[in-house]
Amino acid sequence: MSFPTRIIPSSQEIWTQGEAEDTRYYIPLYDYPNDRTTSEMVLTVPAKWITISNGQLLSVKDEADGTKTWDWKQSEPLSTYLLTAVAGDFVEREDSWRGIPLRYVVPRGEESKIEPTFARTKEMLDLFSNKLGVPYPWAQYAQTAVDDFVAGGMENTSATTVSVRDLVNPKLAPELRIGDDVVISHELAHQWFGDLVTCKDWANLWLNEGFATYFEHYWLEQHYGADEADYTFWRDQSRWFAQKRLFSVPLMTRDFTDSTQYDGNVYTKAGWILRMLREQLGDDDFFRGLHQYLVANRGQNVVAADLQRAIEQATSINVDRFFHQWVDGAGAPQFQIQYNYDDKSHQVTLNVAQTQKIEGSVGIFDVPVEIEIATASASHTYPVEITEASQSFQFPADGPPLMVVFDKGDKILKSVDFKRDPALLAYQLKHGSTAPDRADAAFALSAARDNPAAIAALSDAALHDPFWGVRVEALKALGQIRGAAAEIPVVAALDDEKPWVREIAVRTLAAFRDDPNVAPKLTTIAAGDSSYRVRAAALRALADVKAANAFDVLTAAVSSDSPDGVLRDAALGGFGPLGDTRAVPILTEWSAPGKPVNSREEAIGAMAELDKGNQAITQALLSYLHDTHFDLRTAAIISLGARGDTSAIAPLEEMRKNGDLTMGEGPFIDAALSILKARPAAK
Repeated sequence: MSFPTRIIPSSQEIWTQGEAEDTRYYIPLYDYPNDRTTSEMVLTVPAKWITISNGQLLSVKDEADGTKTWDWKQSEPLSTYLLTAVAGDFVEREDSWRGIPLRYVVPRGEESKIEPTFARTKEMLDLFSNKLGVPYPWAQYAQTAVDDFVAGGMENTSATTVSVRDLVNPKLAPELRIGDDVVISHELAHQWFGDLVTCKDWANLWLNEGFATYFEHYWLEQHYGADEADYTFWRDQSRWFAQKRLFSVPLMTRDFTDSTQYDGNVYTKAGWILRMLREQLGDDDFFRGLHQYLVANRGQNVVAADLQRAIEQATSINVDRFFHQWVDGAGAPQFQIQYNYDDKSHQVTLNVAQTQKIEGSVGIFDVPVEIEIATASASHTYPVEITEASQSFQFPADGPPLMVVFDKGDKILKSVDFKRDPALLAYQLKHGSTAPDRADAAFALSAARDNPAAIAALSDAALHDPFWGVRVEALKALGQIRGAAAEIPVVAALDDEKPWVREIAVRTLAAFRDDPNVAPKLTTIAAGDSSYRVRAAALRALADVKAANAFDVLTAAVSSDSPDGVLRDAALGGFGPLGDTRAVPILTEWSAPGKPVNSREEAIGAMAELDKGNQAITQALLSYLHDTHFDLRTAAIISLGARGDTSAIAPLEEMRKNGDLTMGEGPFIDAALSILKARPAAK
């Protein structure tokens, strides 16, 4: 067989990508998720090449012409989009787990990145196999990093493909809080959820992606601690609500033109739904239900009803209402909260209203919520059930509340409008027992401008909270408040031991651009911080504040040496917000073919913001719509939308209609066209 590919000069790799329905282009078959088959992949390649495919490696044979033939056999049926063939000038490191071969495969020259990227794979295999009660089900587990991959990762059965851009440079590993664990754990979880048990059609894709997303967080919880997982869910929640187009779309829908069209629902919301399901069932019943789901449907294609049936069979708990509102329905509750304290009756009254617009598949939600009330003497938590559009609850309190928390620990996907006195928020920031509760307080305090007590509370949290994420949220809030008093703790946080906190402190420092000392501080950090990611943030911040020396500092950084070109790429990206047209020749040079792909991507992104009347820039961006690299085509699409030149509409429409689109490109084109068509036509 031959493999279709965009020809990349000097390419030493061939790889396939089946999802959504692209396997048909090199194997004649039905090619839909509910089509399962065994496979045998026989690959003849140059002698020095390595190949990876599904299942067991049966043999490697030397041929008379100097090539080698590799024979891979997948004995258990798999959905056809999970077929894979990868071949190239790779380096392979072998290991094993419970007698199963593990293969870590990277392009030659990237060998040093294997250990920091894949080191925790065996721990993940142990965790998932033990917790699910279903051992890893395939003959091998290979993870292969390829160039120019079209996704973060792809869970081909027994043989995941990941992108070279996500490999962890050992010189940068100490600066990366969790390495590449999100991708590694996500794709590994798919070997159960997506491969062993596979969605019947794309409307049920959330059964694949939701579980893989959930188990990213479960790995974080078990390996890095509950705060890490809870804070990640908290941030995911905000990002999901920010994508307003997703709100009215049910989790399970057939109204789409691209399987990635509603990724925010299929991944983020679905992961959140599984978090809520675990909370409702409890750990034992939740994992008992997942075990039953995997055992009962092993090697089969599934729909949401199969998951519901398995849970109810395993636990004897009716989850019909849960599935109806979260899987069949759309949206999430949007709460408006008010409280008052009656000193005579020693009661707190909490008024709760659901304010989401009731239309289509969006209804009134029935959710369990915990209310925490703290007074001077004690803190108490009360479980309540929200079932109506408007409800009131009364709670005993032996004195005026010092803290009132709605949905303690952030266990429900929701938005909340709950205005409280800054003093209560400051108390919550200091004494909240969970990271999300303290992060919520920090976020809310960002609106308390000209309030010394609020600034003092945020300052204390920014420098002393035990969890890095709360320190970060406090720093962001101080950046929103601004002013000399707010700047002091931000400057102090530049000495935080965690580089990922110092990075945010540096970014936040840009909010105090009126202080003449900010640019010199950023210049010093860009030149000398021990962390490359912090230095890169300082370069971007210099651009954001439009420092007088920013162009010179960024230009020098473009020529500097750093692991994976991290400083160069930060400088190239910084030229966009800097807005100095002297950077146009630099960006033109670094966006051109022959430069590193990551650098080209940054340059293309920055070109969107410079000299918007310059047609030569627009034409350069249009030429990149046909680049061989997926990342660069996508960057060009986004830049053309941001640039606002309506002359790009016709080429983008032509690409959408007739182009050889890779998975996910369609929605990017649609978004760019939506922006451009909202602008007046170019003259």
